Parts: sequence; C-alpha cells; structure tokens
Amino acid sequence: MTACPEQSLVAVADAAVAATDRRIVLVEYGGERYIAKRTAERPRRRSQALFVRWLVKRVTGQSLPLKTLLLSEATTSVDYEAKRLRALALADVRVPRVVHQSTGYLLLEHCGPTLVSLLDGWPCETWRAELRAVARELGAFHQAGQWHGAAQIKNLTRRDGQTWRIDFEEGFGELVPLPAAQALDLVLLLNSISLAGPIDEAEARRLLPDLLDAYFAANPDPQLRQALVRAMPWVNGLMRLASPLKGGSVNGRPRKGVARLDLVVAALMARLA
Repeated sequence: MTACPEQSLVAVADAAVAATDRRIVLVEYGGERYIAKRTAERPRRRSQALFVRWLVKRVTGQSLPLKTLLLSEATTSVDYEAKRLRALALADVRVPRVVHQSTGYLLLEHCGPTLVSLLDGWPCETWRAELRAVARELGAFHQAGQWHGAAQIKNLTRRDGQTWRIDFEEGFGELVPLPAAQALDLVLLLNSISLAGPIDEAEARRLLPDLLDAYFAANPDPQLRQALVRAMPWVNGLMRLASPLKGGSVNGRPRKGVARLDLVVAALMARLA
C-alpha cells in the first residue's frame, strides 16, 4: 500500500468503498471529486474471451492466454492499471492521476463526464466535430507507439476542454504485435460510436468513413492497415453468421450489437479497398 499525504481523503474513500459493492465509486472530499475503482472481481464472459482469442489468432498468428482475456490474474490487481496510468502520464498522455493505491482499489482524480454521456446534449455540428477530433487523437496516440485496450467513447472523458483516457485494466495489448492492439482500439472506438445516442444508421454511414479518414491522416501506419485487412474476411464471415440476429430485440429493447458492427465493417471496407 502506498503512502498518501491526505490520510483523511483516504479514510473517506475507504468508507465510501466499504459502503457499496459497486466497482466504481464517486468520492467527494474538500470540494473535489475522485473515483475509487475496485479490481475486476467478475471476469469477462468466457464466450467473449474465446471470440477475441480466436480472432487475434487468425489476424496475428499468436494465441492469447485465456487467463489474461478473462481478467483472472494480473489485471484483477490494481497494480497493473496503476502502472499503466503512471507510465502514460510520464509520456504526457492525459490520464487520471493515481491519488492513492490500496490492495483493493485505486483512487483516481475525476476527469469529467464521459463522451457517451455528452452526445445527446450536443448539437449535431458539435458532436460531429468532437468525434472527428477523437479519431484524430486516437491516431496521434497510436502514432506515438501507444495503445489503449478499451478505446470506446465510454472510456473517454472531457475536462477543461480536452479529452482524457480512462480504464487501462486490459493487458492483452502487451501480448500481441502493436498494430493488432491498435487495430482493435480503432474498431472498439468506431463500434462504440455507431448508433450511439443521436447517431442513427444513416448518420453512422456518413460519419464512420469520415472518422477513419481523420484517424488515418494522423496515423498512416501500413502495418495497422494490414492487420485490419487480414481481419476483414474473418469478420465478414462472422457477420454473415450473425445476420439473422440483426434487427432483433432483447427484453423488448432493440438489439444493436450486430447492426453496429455491420456499419463499422462497411466503413472499413470502403476505406481499406
């Protein structure tokens, strides 16, 4: 356990974490807000882990350890994410400052609302410009030799007019070639934008290719393009298998997963052709 000059802050955080079983706990102290983040006690579903493992094997020729994908060892400790956050901060990446590290949770500075929570409140001109900027920033982040592992817009926040990156508990990017990890970042970003908030299918078909243009302008890495090209036949095959699920519903709510990925694949095919 690391020492912290604000022991009273740590006491408040300890009490807040003890009072709930939520993984993410908002802590308020001295007029400031902090985030207490517990370790990932419940692993990713095995079916999801097996799919990612299968796809990475086909694209890169390397097999990821299933334990890593299930978040069952290193990344269930706060040590891994704390180490990544500190390393990224030293590289001048905007990430939360680690305020305190305990055995059960990380106490992080609050970096503002997530982009996904802001979309509905922005006029369309604003969110189009913001999302293009996000794509450019991801390209620049990758061009600098970095990878995120969880690049969805739910893991991007806004503070002081700038975008911050959160959630660095995923460790599989250290086990595959960098272009493969970065390609997955890009797909995760696009998939999280497709059909999010005010973005309907027609808008997504216009917007996603523009975001790819913005990304590739900042990161024209041919190895990343090659990784995406290698993945496309496998993804297309999966899309054909999943097509009967498109447009369905779960508990009365529209099923968007297949439709989202379909739009992402269409945009990638248009720009990788």
